[in-house]
Amino acid sequence: MGRILCIDYGERHTGVAVSDPTRTIAQALPTIHHATESELLEALKRLIVTQEVDEIVIGLPVAQSGKPSRRSEQVRSFAGQLRKATGLPVTTFDERFSTARAIEVLEESRGRRELATGRRAATGRDKKRREAVDRIAATIILEDFLASRS
Repeated sequence: MGRILCIDYGERHTGVAVSDPTRTIAQALPTIHHATESELLEALKRLIVTQEVDEIVIGLPVAQSGKPSRRSEQVRSFAGQLRKATGLPVTTFDERFSTARAIEVLEESRGRRELATGRRAATGRDKKRREAVDRIAATIILEDFLASRS
């Protein structure tokens, strides 16, 4: 049994996490920076090989009500492209509140509350925080997915 790769899809920055071979523990991987979906697909295909992945999960953004959001269609479209490019099963999974939870985790780990401003990253320090949030969000989505299967 291979690992599960989880993707927190973004237009330019994508958080990723991978399960252990027993599919019980999620581990964050470095955020992928990309200008195009083609670049992202290539980076993901490399990860699939190096991490021995045989299943993919993509966080699906939905409204608080549980209904699809505008971004949901973009993610579904990308999931289809990924399925076609890799031949692997690709599942979408509700990612509601994963970013908010990731910010809380990061704030707790750093002992302060300065990430919740919602501002666009303006400095290198802000960029590193955003990357950390992307990684943590992907890990949270994967943890939730793994828990839903057990």
